[in-house]
Amino acid sequence: MKNEIRNLVFDLSEGREIFDAESNRVVDVKEANEVLRKFMLEELGLNEKSTHREIKRAFETEAGREFFQVVEEIIDRVINTGWTQSEFFNQFVDVRNMADGDRNDFYAEKPMILTVSKVSGDHHDISVQRLNEGETYTVPTSVFAVKVGSNIREFLTGRKDWGKFIAAVAEAFLQEVQNEMYNEFMNAADKMPAQYKKTGALGPATKDNLDALIEDVSMVNYNVPVVLMGTKTALKKLNGLYESGAGLNWIADSLKESVAHTGLLGDYEGTVLMEIPQRFEKNNTAQKLVDNAKILVIPLVDYKPIKFVDYGETEITVDQVAAKMDDRQTYEVQRKMGVGSVISRYFGVWTIGQ
Repeated sequence: MKNEIRNLVFDLSEGREIFDAESNRVVDVKEANEVLRKFMLEELGLNEKSTHREIKRAFETEAGREFFQVVEEIIDRVINTGWTQSEFFNQFVDVRNMADGDRNDFYAEKPMILTVSKVSGDHHDISVQRLNEGETYTVPTSVFAVKVGSNIREFLTGRKDWGKFIAAVAEAFLQEVQNEMYNEFMNAADKMPAQYKKTGALGPATKDNLDALIEDVSMVNYNVPVVLMGTKTALKKLNGLYESGAGLNWIADSLKESVAHTGLLGDYEGTVLMEIPQRFEKNNTAQKLVDNAKILVIPLVDYKPIKFVDYGETEITVDQVAAKMDDRQTYEVQRKMGVGSVISRYFGVWTIGQ
C-alpha cells in the first residue's frame, strides 16, 4: 500500500485534519474517504457494480490482506492511546505491555491483605489466592474478541465511512476491558473486613458513621487523603446529608453552585469526589455494570490495585461463513489481555440503603 494512502487511512481513523500539499488546502472527510475508496477499488480489481462474491474474493487476495494489516495497526494505536484518557485508569491501573511468550509476573513487596482474582470473559470465573511477602503472581490472560458485521459494499460504493467503523471497533475494545476493570474493582470491595464496610441511607443521622469510615481508611493508610468514588447516581446520594436537619444553608456557596449545575457536591467537606462512569452489561441494556448503591472510600497512595497485561497485537480474521449466509463480511478482532487485582491497602465501601 502506498505511503500516502497508509497515512490517509491513519488520519481518517484518528480524526486528524488532512492537508493536501499539492492543492495547498485542507481536504474534508468526505473527499478523503472518496480518495481511499477509489484506491481500494483499483487495488482490489473491483468497481462499484462488483458483486458480493467478487468483493469477498478480493479481500482474500494479497491486496485485501494488506489492507487488514493496516487496520490492525490502526486499532493498536487507538487502543494504546485510549487507556490514558481515563482518570480511573491512570490512577488505579498498573499496566504491563508484554511480548508474546513473556511471563507477566508481579512481585509482592509486602503481604497482601486480600486476594489476587481473575474475571474472565462474560463468565466471571473467580480464582482466589493469598500472597505473602516476596511472592510473585501472574495475571491470567484471555483472548478478547469483538465481532462486527459490516457490508463492505456500502463502503466501496460511498455509503459508509470506513474510518468511523475502525474507531467503533477500537472503542468496543476499550469499553470491554474497562468494564472488566470496574467490575474487578467493585468486587474487591466486598472482600474488605467488616470495619471498612458500612450500610445505610445517607442522611444527617448517618453522617457521623460516614465521617468515621473516611477517618478510619485515612488512618490505616498512615493518614493519607482519600477520595469518594461511585457512579453519578451513587455520589448524588451524598446530597442527602444536607437536605434535612442542618440543611444546605451552612455549606459553601461553591458547593451549592456545584449541586445546581451538576447535581453533585464538588467535594464532601474537603474529600474529593471521583465519578465512575456507569455502563451497561455487554449486550444487555437492562443490566447496569457498576453498582449504583456503593460508594468507595479510596486512599490516595502510590498504589495501583488493578493489574492489566496487554500483549499489544491486534489480529483480524474474516468470517467467511457469515459472509456466505447473509452478504456481510463479519470481522472478528482479537487481542490477548488480562485483568486482575491485588489489594495491599485497606479501603472502605458504603452500601447505600433505604
